[in-house]
Amino acid sequence: MVVYAKASDDAAAQVHLGANFPLTLTLKSATVDGKVWDEASWETPGRHGTGWLVASAVTTIQPTGLANAGFDALDAALAEYLGDYKTRVGVELYDVTRGVTYTYNADRAYTVASSMKVPIMLTLLTQLEARGRGPTAGELSLLTTMIENSNNKSASALYAEIGYRTGVIAFMKKVGVAGLTPYVNPVGFWGWSTITPGAMVSLLALLNAGKILNATDRALALRLMEHVQLDQRVGVGDSSPVGATIALKDGWVEGPDDLYVMNSSGIVTLGAETYILAVYTVDDKSWNPEGFAIVRHICKVIGSHMVAPTT
Repeated sequence: MVVYAKASDDAAAQVHLGANFPLTLTLKSATVDGKVWDEASWETPGRHGTGWLVASAVTTIQPTGLANAGFDALDAALAEYLGDYKTRVGVELYDVTRGVTYTYNADRAYTVASSMKVPIMLTLLTQLEARGRGPTAGELSLLTTMIENSNNKSASALYAEIGYRTGVIAFMKKVGVAGLTPYVNPVGFWGWSTITPGAMVSLLALLNAGKILNATDRALALRLMEHVQLDQRVGVGDSSPVGATIALKDGWVEGPDDLYVMNSSGIVTLGAETYILAVYTVDDKSWNPEGFAIVRHICKVIGSHMVAPTT
C-alpha cells in the first residue's frame, strides 16, 4: 500500500508500506472521486508521519508475519539515492528487533563474489552434521582462512569437498531459501555465481536465529564472520555503528562481463538492536573507490537509523 503524506513543499509524498505493516488509524476519513480514504499514522526507526491511504488497503486484523516497507519509509534521501542507481544496486534490510524488512531490488540476482564463501561454509557444516561429526583440523583451517582472510584457494578446496554447485543447491533447497544460482561452467568459478540480496539476508537470518546448524557449528560460523580481517571489512564492517558486534562477509570481483561488482552482508548487533543487511552493486567502474563508496554510504545511513531511532 502507498501512504500519501503531505510534504514540506505541500506536494504529495509517497511512502511505500507493504504487507503486515502496522498503522494507527486516526479515525478520520474522506471520500474522493467515489473512493474512501482513511488517515493513519506510521513509524519506522528513521521516519514517522501521518498520511492518507485507500481504505480497502487497511485491515484491523492483527498482522502476522514480517512487515514490509520500501526504503522511503526509513529514509527519504536514501530512497532517492538508491533510485539514482536503478538496478545497479540491490538492498535488503531486516530489522530483527522490530520485525520489519525493507527492500530495494532485493529479488534481483547479483554476482556474489567472495560472499559465496558463506553458503559454502554453511553447506559444509550442514553436510558434516549429517555425518555426525564436526570439521577436522584441516577443514577448520580451510574454513578459517576462507572466511577470516577471504582465501580463494581455501574456498575452492571446500567447494570441491561439498560437491561443487550440486552441494550448494541441495543445501539451499534443504533450508528453504531460493535465489542462489551457482555458476555452471567452469564448475569451480564459484565467485561468478549469482544471489539475490533477499536470499543472503534469509540465510543470515536463519543463522542468527539458530534455525540452521547445531549450537557448536553456529557459534563457529558466527565467530569466523566476526573476525574477518580489517581489509575485508568494507560496508557493513567499517560503516556500521561504533561498538557493534558484526558478523559479515564482503565480496568484490571483475565479473564475466568485465565490469566490477561489490557487495557487503552481515548481522549487526548493538545493545538491544539487531539488524541483518545485504547490499549488492553491479556495473561499477571499479570496486574501489566506486563500489566501496556506494556500499559504505548505504550501510552508514542504515546503521544510523537502526541504533538511534527517532521518536
